[in-house]
Amino acid sequence: MKKRILLFSMIFLMTVLAACTNSDANNNSEGDSGENESSANAEEETTKLINNIELSLTQAHIGETVEFTADQLEPNEDYQIMWNEYDGHFELEGLYTFVGPQYTDRDIVLVEGTSNDDGVWEGSFEVPDGFGGNHNVVVAQGDTKIGQTGFFVIPTFSMEPESGPVGTEIKIKAKGLGYDTYKSMWQLTYDNKYTGAITGMSTNGTTVAKIRATGHVGDHHISVRSGYLGSPYINFGDSPHARWPAPDFTFTVTDEEPIVEDFVEEAPEGADGGVEMPALENKDGVEVVLEKEEGIVGEENSITASGLPENEEVEIIWNTMVGSRVSGNGFDEDSDQLATVTTDADGNLTYDFEIPDDLGGIPHRMDVVVGDEVYAQAYLRILPSIVSIEPKSGPVGTPIKITIKGGGWTEFDNAYYMTYDNAYMGYMCSFNSQGTLEFTTYATGEPGHHLMDLYPGLYMQKEKNPLDMTLIPQLTYSVDHPGSGMPAVRMSFEVTE
Repeated sequence: MKKRILLFSMIFLMTVLAACTNSDANNNSEGDSGENESSANAEEETTKLINNIELSLTQAHIGETVEFTADQLEPNEDYQIMWNEYDGHFELEGLYTFVGPQYTDRDIVLVEGTSNDDGVWEGSFEVPDGFGGNHNVVVAQGDTKIGQTGFFVIPTFSMEPESGPVGTEIKIKAKGLGYDTYKSMWQLTYDNKYTGAITGMSTNGTTVAKIRATGHVGDHHISVRSGYLGSPYINFGDSPHARWPAPDFTFTVTDEEPIVEDFVEEAPEGADGGVEMPALENKDGVEVVLEKEEGIVGEENSITASGLPENEEVEIIWNTMVGSRVSGNGFDEDSDQLATVTTDADGNLTYDFEIPDDLGGIPHRMDVVVGDEVYAQAYLRILPSIVSIEPKSGPVGTPIKITIKGGGWTEFDNAYYMTYDNAYMGYMCSFNSQGTLEFTTYATGEPGHHLMDLYPGLYMQKEKNPLDMTLIPQLTYSVDHPGSGMPAVRMSFEVTE
């Protein structure tokens, strides 16, 4: 019934729009009305689907085998079992705006076969990889859908390893996460403390979250719950979605030597290949090469260029962003001259420099300028780095002063989200300070090593309905974070007696 209402609503809307925009159509409204009514009736007939599919399972995990029987078919005809599949991605607007998660659906063929003399087709299919939740199973012949039934894909979760010392990396793997509001973002707690979100939006429901083991020697409880706005749904058994799983894990912290080295992880690739930077413009015959296309503040680097005018002064220009999105003064691109270099008799130059103390995130553009003309361009990305953590030990209440360089400025890399012993504390921004994060936290907990982690997340989002992903740690940052692919920052502090 809902399909009929929707269909007639769409046809009515299209008719009204046509009447408002085409004067000729107004003069022939009676004839068009009759044709539209006939078309509507014909389309309604073709979209009627019968309930002629029986499944051995109505819900299962990805990869499980489901047997089916389809009847009321034409004898000895070829048919297909089809499945509606979803594809997810993160939509960006320009270089810095995060719009939100977007989904498209399409039908795929799971299996093909032929009905018997009685118009019955029996066979089996494997639940395909992809998003979990509700799907349609359809029997079709070519472009004509004949029968339909529903199927539910149950997400699966696993944890590895199950034990290790403080600092051990724990991976929570998931397959079949959902695509709708309450099932596309899952929330992880560690010993009943909120840690962050698990998502698989750009990876079609398959993902991996990474945290680190912390706390006393012995067992620690990890739970994963579906939920909204960074909050786990606790009484899930009473919800309208009670058949969705609510996994619990136990990780055992051993008394082995803790893994407490401070480091920044290797930067992952942004979801969907990352942000698409504008094409670089080089004059014909001019080539420019950076020794390193990414690095940390203060790291030695070199730029070489060839094909330039001979024995000419060349400016090396560094482009960046300055300003703020919260002060009310706005932000804009700014440029600074790194150096003036003279080309040799062959039109070549080499310039050695330290990577500037500036914003991380998406790359900076470097321009090679002769006179008023840009002859060549290159991109250089600044990666996050730990400058200092002082002190590294002390009693409860000790102020811990931390400095990080290379924070970003866009809506997807402007902020880091901090946990202390896997408990989410809050967030910090780096645009106002041109990529530098300086902050103080305080030592808490029992004597021993305690972990401080900075996770990527999303600072702003243009479309928050139906799903707001902002201002929480994204534990699946390494596989499902949009834009520039920011790494996590891992640190520790030892509480003394």
